[in-house]
Amino acid sequence: MNESGFDVVVVGGGVMGLACAERISRLGGIRPERIALIERGSLGRASASWAGGGMLCPLPPDECPAPIRDLYERSLALYPGWCAALREESGIDPEYWQCGALYRKDGREQHLDWLAQVRNPRLLQALIAVLRRRGVRLIEGCALQSWIVEDGVLRGLRSSLGEIRCRQAVLAAGAWSGALGAEGITPAKGQMLLLRAVPGALAQIIIGEGGYLIPRRDGGVLVGSTVEEVGFDELPSAQALELLRARAQRLWPQAAALPLERHWAGLRPKPQGEAPLLGAHPQIRGLLLATGHFRIGITLAPASAERIAQRIAA
Repeated sequence: MNESGFDVVVVGGGVMGLACAERISRLGGIRPERIALIERGSLGRASASWAGGGMLCPLPPDECPAPIRDLYERSLALYPGWCAALREESGIDPEYWQCGALYRKDGREQHLDWLAQVRNPRLLQALIAVLRRRGVRLIEGCALQSWIVEDGVLRGLRSSLGEIRCRQAVLAAGAWSGALGAEGITPAKGQMLLLRAVPGALAQIIIGEGGYLIPRRDGGVLVGSTVEEVGFDELPSAQALELLRARAQRLWPQAAALPLERHWAGLRPKPQGEAPLLGAHPQIRGLLLATGHFRIGITLAPASAERIAQRIAA
């Protein structure tokens, strides 16, 4: 590949990269065809984005870490309208559902009626469809190798498919971002289960015991999740299966009788501190970072993308 160049290249085809590209493509000063998104694998199959549960943050607002509280509250406010707009434009429903949750902590229970969820694979597919419809260039099987920098200014990137020139870039490569210029980002493995119940058997999310159950409208019940620092290993384990099944039964005894439908793992981008890396790269002018959202990337996607687009437009 030897592209003539783009105004913006987004690196990463998970929810963060797709959301950033979608928001940037709404900017009046940049034509969508001057935006590219590259993904090392297949779009919509990025590790944490596809593998997660789609719960819009398992914490009450007063327990959210201070460094991300504004971002968190902004994202929750954006989500209903964002999903509705994506559904209208793409024809794919992300299934935003304000199902509420039962939150158990220290022997007490709290009802979080405001808590919502999305079907994250459908959210990813809706974003992909919208970007294609608008004319954003989507390039799969294209792995970033290094940045092209002259006098501290970004000029483009070298990829497995060749050089791509650009004026600005957004690094949103999830757990792989640490090796690509996002200092301190490391992979954290998470495993989940899908159990099969009848629709309506579980009416709300249950949070506690270090994990959660997420009901789907079709009767699926997601059980999450582990946090394992084991490098880039994405293989499910029998030990995690046993742990998650036991946790599900403690949270909801009826889960003991439910058949297991799937068991999978993904890699989250873990930052050094409590906040993601969101904004200008400290050494490379023209490079923006949108990574390190750890367990709440789906939750923080719309507000993070909004901030990145504001920086692009500035």
